Amino acid sequence: MQHKHVACDEAEADLSEFEKVDAALFTILVNKNKSVDMVHVDNVHNEVSKLESSIQDLEEGIEFLSRRLIKTRVSLLNILNH
Repeated sequence: MQHKHVACDEAEADLSEFEKVDAALFTILVNKNKSVDMVHVDNVHNEVSKLESSIQDLEEGIEFLSRRLIKTRVSLLNILNH
């Protein structure tokens, strides 16, 4: 049961990563008529990098889960066939 809680916390953390990137991009869009500060650009770059890392972690977790499900299915089919 604790796994669901951890997964939920990770989903909330990922959502906040999306929100951070959205906020950083919004800041640049609002200031598009003004000179865009390099600090804002660096902030967007950092937030996108963090988001990319989070997405990669999620992809790796999904890949692991998929492989585990396949192994479990094969095991169950072997048990049923013998």
